[in-house]
Amino acid sequence: MKIPRPAFAVTPYGDVDAAALATLRAEFDAGELLKQATALEPLSTRLATRDGVRDDLLRLHRMACTVINGAPLSEPAGSDDLWELARDLCDELDDWAERLHGVAAAMRPLACLQPDNES
Repeated sequence: MKIPRPAFAVTPYGDVDAAALATLRAEFDAGELLKQATALEPLSTRLATRDGVRDDLLRLHRMACTVINGAPLSEPAGSDDLWELARDLCDELDDWAERLHGVAAAMRPLACLQPDNES
């Protein structure tokens, strides 16, 4: 009687698809994940610091409330144009989205290790 090879491999971090694991062992560069983590440093710093992106968004909100809704002045006038701050934040967040997409792409091959549990 011939017993078929299992479709999964047992690892310390859970069962994985055996064929996908063989492919990744031949082709995947785990160092890419470290590069991606390093590339996120500026984002995490900008998110975690005072005067970071959150504070800029709140500032933009206050400016928009004044200009759009007629709220009392809550930010000093003359430092930045509303549109300029909005444009800069949009550009920054678009850049982040691109970076985060790259991080997801670097991790995606590892998600393909999910074994077929229906066998």
